[in-house]
Amino acid sequence: MSTLQNYSENRLESKPGGVGRKLARGLVVTGMALAIAAATAGGIAALQYRAAAELQPQQHPPLAVTTLPVRMQNQYMTRTRYVGRLEPARQTSLAFELAGLVVSISVDEGAKVRAGDVIAQLDTDRLKADRKRLEARKRELEAERTLAQLTLSRQSNLRKKGFSPQQSEDEAAAGVARITATIDQVSAQMDLVDIDIRKSVLTAPFDGVIGTRYIDDGSVITTGTPVVSLLETGKPQARIGLPPEVARSLDPDSEYQITTDAGPVSARMSSVRPDLQTATQTVPVLFDLNSANGAAFQQIVTLNVETPVRQRGTWLPLAALKEGHKGLWSVLVVAAQDGLMKVRTEAVEVLHIDGEQAYVRGTLKAGQQVVSKGGHRVVSGQLVALTGG
Repeated sequence: MSTLQNYSENRLESKPGGVGRKLARGLVVTGMALAIAAATAGGIAALQYRAAAELQPQQHPPLAVTTLPVRMQNQYMTRTRYVGRLEPARQTSLAFELAGLVVSISVDEGAKVRAGDVIAQLDTDRLKADRKRLEARKRELEAERTLAQLTLSRQSNLRKKGFSPQQSEDEAAAGVARITATIDQVSAQMDLVDIDIRKSVLTAPFDGVIGTRYIDDGSVITTGTPVVSLLETGKPQARIGLPPEVARSLDPDSEYQITTDAGPVSARMSSVRPDLQTATQTVPVLFDLNSANGAAFQQIVTLNVETPVRQRGTWLPLAALKEGHKGLWSVLVVAAQDGLMKVRTEAVEVLHIDGEQAYVRGTLKAGQQVVSKGGHRVVSGQLVALTGG
């Protein structure tokens, strides 16, 4: 355009007259402005045509959401977990009442035994020899008593005939009585030996499993030396520390569930000890388990205790809750407005959480439809369509 303008100006300057040159210059500028305006108008018209040719966006249908109805209730149950240990109902260290040489031990650690099974034996050679001595002494005394009885019979006959005084008969009767008493003493000593022989055999007092084995064959022990420990397996117990108020609320006739590493088992409360554990401020409570299911003693077990809390509210899934400012919570509910289903916000307070459910109270009313799934896709005031629970 500069070249054209310079060329025009040069042509006009070559002609005579300054007025003609000015007029020509104005005509050139005016023509150029008209050309630019025409090009701009043409571009705008083309853009308007293309915009009119494009399809207008269609209005989206209401978004489908999943809801559930609000069901109000007057209380909820809190579940508190308490920890304890599994232990046998009876546990004892078996020992001999006598001192002596252990000649055999019939069980190993972990062996199952029944009441009356032989656990271990002591050497009884001395006891058996002593019993034989007493048996011989008893036979000797019985022979002496036979002679004394014959003497008494003769003295009695002589006294009746007047050939023997009464004193001789009395002395013979006393001799028989003295020998009889001595025989009784020997018999008692034999009974004691028999008792010691029986006590030289250690037997299981109840069904159970051998725990620790303290000695081996050939050991010389004193009275009361532990041989093995025996754990009763037929009646396992759980010892759990509970707060006094919780322990008082338990029903002895009700069944409770105690969890072991082998799974949950049912149990009944057996007894509550009266002493308070100062370190934990709990009282030991014993529960009789119906079965241990192979669980090992001394393992950690848990007891879940449910306590009612009187508070009106409703249970909702955690997915339905939306966290607001400063710890406040809200839920989205769907309500009819002008014939359309729209979303609005209700404020709630979380009272208790159990797994994936929360017990809440707030501005909710029974029967309202709460958005349980997909709440992150909708906002308050949006049109939605219900799909049910």
